[in-house]
Amino acid sequence: MRNILITLVAVSVGFIGCSTAPQDRVIAKIGNTSLYDSDAEFLAAIRPETHRNKAAVAADLQQTADIRRKAETARVLFAGEQTSVQKNLTDSEEARLAQIYSFFYLHINMGHTNKMLSDYYKKNEARYADSSSLSDFTPLVKLREKIAADLFLEENPELAAQVNDSNRTAVIDSCRRAILSSEPDKLKKLYKVEIVEIEPTGAEDYYKTHPEEFQTKTAYKLLSVSDLDSSALAKKIKGISVREDFAKIATQIPLVKQGNAIMDIGMFPALDAEISKLGAKKITQILRAPDTQTYYVFYIDSIIAPQLKPWDRSKNLAKFYLENKGDFPLDSSVVLAKIDSNPFITEKDVLEEQAKIHPMRRAMFRRAAVLNILIERRLYAKAAKEKNLDKSTEYLTWARQITDQIYAQILTDSLLTTTLGISEDSLKAAYETEKDSLFLPKSFEDSKLDVAVWLSIPDISYRREFALNKRNYGQAEGWESIKRAAYKNIRYREFANIQERVLAKKIVPVTVIDTSWGLEFTSNNLAELVAQAKGQYENRELQKAKTLLEKARALFPQNDSLQKAASYELANIYQELGSYSVAVNEYQIITELWPNDPDVYKAYFMQGFVLSEYEKKDSLALIVFEEMLKKFPNSELSGDAKVMVDNIKSGGKIFEDLIKKIEDSSEKE
Repeated sequence: MRNILITLVAVSVGFIGCSTAPQDRVIAKIGNTSLYDSDAEFLAAIRPETHRNKAAVAADLQQTADIRRKAETARVLFAGEQTSVQKNLTDSEEARLAQIYSFFYLHINMGHTNKMLSDYYKKNEARYADSSSLSDFTPLVKLREKIAADLFLEENPELAAQVNDSNRTAVIDSCRRAILSSEPDKLKKLYKVEIVEIEPTGAEDYYKTHPEEFQTKTAYKLLSVSDLDSSALAKKIKGISVREDFAKIATQIPLVKQGNAIMDIGMFPALDAEISKLGAKKITQILRAPDTQTYYVFYIDSIIAPQLKPWDRSKNLAKFYLENKGDFPLDSSVVLAKIDSNPFITEKDVLEEQAKIHPMRRAMFRRAAVLNILIERRLYAKAAKEKNLDKSTEYLTWARQITDQIYAQILTDSLLTTTLGISEDSLKAAYETEKDSLFLPKSFEDSKLDVAVWLSIPDISYRREFALNKRNYGQAEGWESIKRAAYKNIRYREFANIQERVLAKKIVPVTVIDTSWGLEFTSNNLAELVAQAKGQYENRELQKAKTLLEKARALFPQNDSLQKAASYELANIYQELGSYSVAVNEYQIITELWPNDPDVYKAYFMQGFVLSEYEKKDSLALIVFEEMLKKFPNSELSGDAKVMVDNIKSGGKIFEDLIKKIEDSSEKE
């Protein structure tokens, strides 16, 4: 609960389902739903004040929009899941309300509702004259912390009198921490929460079977003589051997327990060891106290052996031991906390909460810890409802985004549990044909998705794999003969592309209303995708152009002309982005997959050029250039290729001489 900011930020990119306020402007139409101003305002509100602007929020809003698009697709495809989604939301309502209460009401608003802040702002609008320039978001979003702090100080004039420009931030931060830390106890008192004392069963039996854990410590009755000087002390006790003589110069000290601090002396481990060695009625050697550095000699008057403590003195200790060995079992109906003598939290609630925790972490969440978490969460949720925070824009917007996350996950999960639209008969036939080579020891039922992937990987993927990694497939003459081996190497990578193709057929359309956010939604139409990619490339948005071309290639694997054109474009983009090894691979794929293309000599040349100039792999570049000249001796780039070959063979001397001539010529001019 204390780390609510982290929790809210972690989930901020995902939920929406409740009705929106009438004034909520639409940013984009997504299928049968929309993206709203309130979505952007919520994303801004959970950011630090300095990052509440369109530029900072735009990326989060894009992600929220993309998730909403998936969610809307899922709503259409999986309408029957509405009941389970609603149950999920109902089950998590208490936790969401508690988080809204903690983060917005306590931390950000410093114990004020949005209406209180809004009223205060209107009353003191002149104080926030600069807010008129905050066109990205409303003042309540942009200046929420400042408004809350001003109102808090006005309500606490004694504190306000001590605040100045230099200490204001520190004082307000301290007050925010104090508000958060004190709230649980305030609410417990307000709602009259009573923690029920639960006596562990078997405490007395434990006491009887483990008497050694309930014994008193060994105790000593001692006489002592001390001095800051060890020589002086030795003189004091010289010739003394019996108690009567020792007592004449000694002081009787209070009863000492083994291992405990001695009054006015401190801890004295050496004394315990000395007594253990000598026994009673003996005089110790001279010992130096670690804490006081004073020298002592003791007469051991008597040693009191450990005694078993009576049960009434041991009861709490027995309970402590049992509780520290693990949660003692309770009936699930046992009430652990009450409000006004009515059950508030039971053992069943604790068990259900513990069941949600990963087994590796469960040991950290014993009954007492979980009970405190539940009490705080429920009190916060109760207080939130009483203050109508469940009607607040933040809560409703967050609820929409969480709903989106749930539906989007349903859509993603469906792609992992379906057979990608392939019929049962086709799957069964493929499994029987390939089970010995690809799918055993899995059964047919367990292999359905694997079989669906096997049947869905397009030829172009195998051709690309063979073109790049021939050496991994022995003496294979063509890509058809390596499909089974290649499948095992590329299936996981290809599954992502298969999912994208399946999803592309179902995803809902989007219409952007407010273009100021720069939202972009890739089309699933080939012509539109290519046009978008071309536009981004011309605008020198190389990363965006790359993403669009890669998507086009993934969505339309059967379109050979697109695959070829995309490879040419992507190879050049990779090179411009400095991804030289990827660019070399792409040029190599072009030469292998489309050897008869009229422009393939360009791919040869660029592959050799990148290898030589950027990768500094002249030996590999030489092989590529010589192959190009052999196949295309008269192309428009053959002359340049010959120069590259001669330069590589000269160890770079040709280019060095050429550069020197150019420099000399420039100097003469």
